Amino acid sequence: MRHERACFSAINDEKDEISHHTIEFIPNENLPFFKLDSGLVEQILQNILNNALQYTPENSIITIAIQHKDEHCHIEVSDNGNGFPENEINLVFDKFYRLNNTRTGGTGLGLSIVKGFIEAMNGKVKLENLSHGGAKFTIEIPAETSYVNNLKNE
Repeated sequence: MRHERACFSAINDEKDEISHHTIEFIPNENLPFFKLDSGLVEQILQNILNNALQYTPENSIITIAIQHKDEHCHIEVSDNGNGFPENEINLVFDKFYRLNNTRTGGTGLGLSIVKGFIEAMNGKVKLENLSHGGAKFTIEIPAETSYVNNLKNE
C-alpha cells in the first residue's frame, strides 16, 4: 500500500466536513511501500477523521503522520481539540459507546470498527490526551515493506 493513497482518499471522503477544520498531512517520500489492506487502512483513517471533525471545535487542526518503526506501519492522528474525558478514554472503543454530554447523532460504532479492523491486521490502537490539549490516536500495524529501488516483480 502506498501510504499517501489511503490517507488522501480518507481526507477526500470527508471534504464536505473539512471546511471548518484544517487537516495537515505531509507525505514522507522516504517511507517504504507497506504490504497492508489499503481498504481497511482507509476505513480506519476515515472513521478517526470523521470522529475528529464531528467532535472538535471549529478551526481545529487535525494532523496525520505515517512512519515505519520496528517492522510496523505507525500512524498517528492527533488534534488540538478538547481531548477526551479521562474517565471515558478507555471506553471509546466499546461498541455503541458515546461520550457523555455530546451532541446527538452517530451510532457509537466508528471507533469500535477502527479497533476491530486494526486487530484484524494484528495491530494495536491507543488513545491518549495530549498535555497541551487535544487527543492522539496511535496505530501500530505489523507490515512487510518494499522500497521502490528494491522492487522487481512484486
